[in-house]
Amino acid sequence: MLGWLRKSIFALRLNNFYNIMPIISIRGNEMPASPIRKLAPLADAAKQRGIHVYHLNIGQPDLPTPRAALDAIRNIDRTVLEYSPSQGYRSYREKLVGYYKKYDINLSADDIIITTGGSEAVLFAFLSCLNPGDEIIVPEPAYANYMAFAISAGAVIRTVTTTIEEGFSLPKVEKFEELINERTKAILICNPNNPTGYLYTRREMNQIRDMVKKYDLYLFSDEVYREFIYTGSPYISACHLEGIEENVVLIDSVSKRYSECGIRIGALITKNKEVRNAVMKFCQARLSPPLIGQIAAELHWMPPKNTHARRMTNTWNAVSA
Repeated sequence: MLGWLRKSIFALRLNNFYNIMPIISIRGNEMPASPIRKLAPLADAAKQRGIHVYHLNIGQPDLPTPRAALDAIRNIDRTVLEYSPSQGYRSYREKLVGYYKKYDINLSADDIIITTGGSEAVLFAFLSCLNPGDEIIVPEPAYANYMAFAISAGAVIRTVTTTIEEGFSLPKVEKFEELINERTKAILICNPNNPTGYLYTRREMNQIRDMVKKYDLYLFSDEVYREFIYTGSPYISACHLEGIEENVVLIDSVSKRYSECGIRIGALITKNKEVRNAVMKFCQARLSPPLIGQIAAELHWMPPKNTHARRMTNTWNAVSA
């Protein structure tokens, strides 16, 4: 015991002598800084020089937040701002069942877990479904933070490239199969895609379904932009795909469709009870999704009158003319 103490004191003195500090974790060093946020100080500097800046770097809609949400926050009359249930208020989740029904997505309130934004839904999906070293195949261009969430979970992103020459359509199945190995556990899609805006066709979604079935994979489907469709093409959700109901984890958020990025309300949706049970453990560890955000979101749960999408469509048509 005395020998151990002497060694510890010697090590402490040596550490102080060389001013050695504890080192940052491998995960911390590998975590990428947001390439989107890197542009913010450059934009601010340009504004100070009198330059008008068009913010194409961040998914912040340029429409006002619905008055109903703002009024709901202003008129809060609670005496306590309490923790909400870890899975979110049931009253809100039941209203979301009606919202998804408008898109022919048939759910129960138990299929829906409210999260702190869509970002937490992605992270909790990765933490619940993937082991360290597991691989996820992602068509790129893709949302930059997927990489950060994968690193947080110890998972690895493998990308399959889409090209502007092919309209950012889904790559051929063979391109996916070149990447599939014993460590592959999931495919992640964003539909409509961020940042390209591409909407997957029924044929492409069926191709994804067939790969998920063939290789027994999870399908993580980020469908935050479902209201942002600028053509007459139909929206095909991963939840519409028959035969892989237990494989699908849908990611959603109110941020884009209601211009409410700051209230941080998202959802993780799956029919897979085991996945939900695992996700709930992470939800309980972080205690509660945002109370005030849920109060605002519950006041206007129906699909929005998408003024933003109409504006973008009109702009696109004018530019393309």
